[in-house]
Amino acid sequence: VDHELIEGEDIAALKGKILASGLSLSRLVYTAWASAASFRGTDKRGGANGARIRLAPQRDWEVNEPVELAKVLQTLEQIQQEFNSAESGGKKVSLADLIVLGGCAAVEQAARNAGHDITVPFAPGRTDALQEQTDVESFAVLEPTFDGFRNYLRPREILSPETLLLERATLLTLTAPQMTALIGGMRSLNANFGQSAHGVFTDRPETLTNGFFVNLLDMSREWKASASSENVYEGRDRATGELKWTATDVDLVFGYNSQLRALSEVYACDDAKEKFVRDFVAAWDKVMNLDRFDLASSQQGARNGRLPLRPPAEVVADRKGISP
Repeated sequence: VDHELIEGEDIAALKGKILASGLSLSRLVYTAWASAASFRGTDKRGGANGARIRLAPQRDWEVNEPVELAKVLQTLEQIQQEFNSAESGGKKVSLADLIVLGGCAAVEQAARNAGHDITVPFAPGRTDALQEQTDVESFAVLEPTFDGFRNYLRPREILSPETLLLERATLLTLTAPQMTALIGGMRSLNANFGQSAHGVFTDRPETLTNGFFVNLLDMSREWKASASSENVYEGRDRATGELKWTATDVDLVFGYNSQLRALSEVYACDDAKEKFVRDFVAAWDKVMNLDRFDLASSQQGARNGRLPLRPPAEVVADRKGISP
């Protein structure tokens, strides 16, 4: 980093500008996640540092929704330029930091929409890479063909969606509770690929609630496979047959897998609303900083949990039905 970093008042002002820019909360969350969740714990590649989501090949990846991504980046770049040109003394904000900050601001606002006043941690210090510093062929192998957190699955995948979710969670070094909280939060934030309604079990999208878990475990709904769409299920009222929700295998695994259902039941409780928000924020913060090797080890350690994920094969073996 070759410039002074933004501080408390700067961060608050930039959050305000981002939220007033006209970008939706779901789009800010989606972009921040797309930038950070390219990280792979296996080889430590990917992540938000460098803002390579604005460069080839990442800006053209299908999962990143290139058309919508370009609109978000254009707005954030304008905010960046206005801030940097107005500052003196060498203080600047990188686009990489601004992308993550936009997601953090959106999560905070969504929490406020649900009645929770919480601050999402943010650590500035990311830099912006150049296209000439980015080997397109080398970075192309990082392109996700699946991301259960965004309910994205490229057609003709051999493995089951729920197995691929665990693979993605493992690459992100997530524990089972962290994965569960993130799925519930991303759905309530309406951060699905293509803005699909699958798993968005709420009438108040962009509001950080535990509605995903409450409605997933609602026994008044009966889930059956869709007759028209692969890997899609319809949740209908048991008494009237009225269609209420749609979901994917990734969504329903949190109802029928024993370990994940136990976690879902915790978050579905009336007295767990604040716990869910806090757990989601902690897991979100972890993902946003996975590639921040410059941060103190004590900070990184605080972001890690201890409960391991079950191997994908165990989850598939545990699948005995689709009704939660």
